[in-house]
Amino acid sequence: MLFEEPFFKDKIWQKERLLDYGFKEKDGMLTFCQPFMEGRFEARIQVIGDHQASAQIWDLEMDEEYHTFRIQRAVGSFVGEVRESYAAILQQVVQHCTENQIFQSAQGNRLIGYVKEQFQESPDYPFTKAPEIATLRHAANQKWYALVTQVPWTALGELTQAGCVEVMNVKVEAGQIKELLANPAIYPAYHMSKKTWVSISLDDRLADEMLFDLVNNSRNLVAPKSVQSSLYPRYWIIPANPKRYDIDTELRSKGKILWFQKSNIKVNDVVCIYMTAPIQSIRYLCCVTETYILQGDKEYMQLEVLRELTDAVFPLSQLKTLGVKAVRGPRLATQECCQALENILKE
Repeated sequence: MLFEEPFFKDKIWQKERLLDYGFKEKDGMLTFCQPFMEGRFEARIQVIGDHQASAQIWDLEMDEEYHTFRIQRAVGSFVGEVRESYAAILQQVVQHCTENQIFQSAQGNRLIGYVKEQFQESPDYPFTKAPEIATLRHAANQKWYALVTQVPWTALGELTQAGCVEVMNVKVEAGQIKELLANPAIYPAYHMSKKTWVSISLDDRLADEMLFDLVNNSRNLVAPKSVQSSLYPRYWIIPANPKRYDIDTELRSKGKILWFQKSNIKVNDVVCIYMTAPIQSIRYLCCVTETYILQGDKEYMQLEVLRELTDAVFPLSQLKTLGVKAVRGPRLATQECCQALENILKE
């Protein structure tokens, strides 16, 4: 077993976190180098995709890979210090840039990352006789809005497919069933009501955006009425990287901007533009006024500025006190954060 394997096992690498951490992207590979042992050695880490990672120690004085630490019989304080320092670097990178792999499918694990980010909810396993079945529950009333399990392809009617596939059952409106079942990745619900539930194969045939939308909708359908009545307009927080895109020039000159539409964002929702490091603060409060389909099937939304804030008004430190621990992608604001943002708009 390679020294790095226990660190990387069952981890899902998050590209945005890798880039924020300092990884550089080239030809589809993300790389990171960190000197240690007073500059004698360098840890070099390479990541390709969500699951594939490798690492090595480079001897900077000899300009070659250092292998001695991999030899189990190699002992001594120096080799021990190299191993310990290298392990600390690997542990820190993994802690900041990965999520644990919970499900068998990559798409299922991406979904769980999204649910944790948006709603701070994690799967549970309520069936003692079927411990592999996971459910997602609405925090307000503990009702299921999704169920994940492995089923034979034949149970979905795919008689030519061998083996099993991971599926997610979600609740839908009865009037949606016929249209949804026209999608080859969506099936009549497995072991649940086929009138109001469907099964989705988590094999990447269904785009993440549509999968996340269906999960959002399922969660809304099981929410308490008091929560449902307050769903619209909703407050979204979207990151903008000032190092990659000068959003200030466009918004300050035009007062509006076209933005790629993600998640379940709708017209009249409020979108809060969060400026990432080094600023780390909400700078713009915008209203979604229209949605468009451009460049084939890509959806965009028009954002019009409601308020521009100074960077001291809503920094990351305040977001954390209101339950928003991080902004790595489009996410719903917490109830406490929504109230604070509404108060700003009323001023």
